[in-house]
Amino acid sequence: MTTIELKNILKSRIDLINDKKILTALNTLVESSTENIIVLTNSQKKVIKKSQKDYLEGNYYTNDQVNEEIEAWLKE
Repeated sequence: MTTIELKNILKSRIDLINDKKILTALNTLVESSTENIIVLTNSQKKVIKKSQKDYLEGNYYTNDQVNEEIEAWLKE
């Protein structure tokens, strides 16, 4: 079953529902699935791409390295 077919089946079945509680529950479910969509600006996308490139090139610090730096800094 394709996504389009599934959507059409769901639309048809929803049209047959008259129970407000069920419709409210469905609405809550649909809203919660779309609330997590994050739209990034071009600037944010550029920063993410640069970060991915840095990671692939090994330009990062491990958690242990950062902790060692902090410990050394605190001892100064």
